[in-house]
Amino acid sequence: MKENALVEEIDSILPQTQCRRCGYSGCLPYAEAIAEGRADINQCPPGGDDGIRRLAVLLGKRPVPLNPVHGSYQPCTVAMIDEE
Repeated sequence: MKENALVEEIDSILPQTQCRRCGYSGCLPYAEAIAEGRADINQCPPGGDDGIRRLAVLLGKRPVPLNPVHGSYQPCTVAMIDEE
């Protein structure tokens, strides 16, 4: 798999929250770091265990627990705005 294609595959698995909790400025830079071997697959709290598992399958690695240094998984929330 070419590196650009790999980065795109990794980026498509990440949740696109751009939260920076992984230590990178957004999901794409984190995806690039994973593809280049500069970052582990367990640094994305919004992706949780499912994201780690999907990255592990893609990269042929063993799933590992979320690194607590980067936070803990929280289910997505929705804000409801009542304009009144």
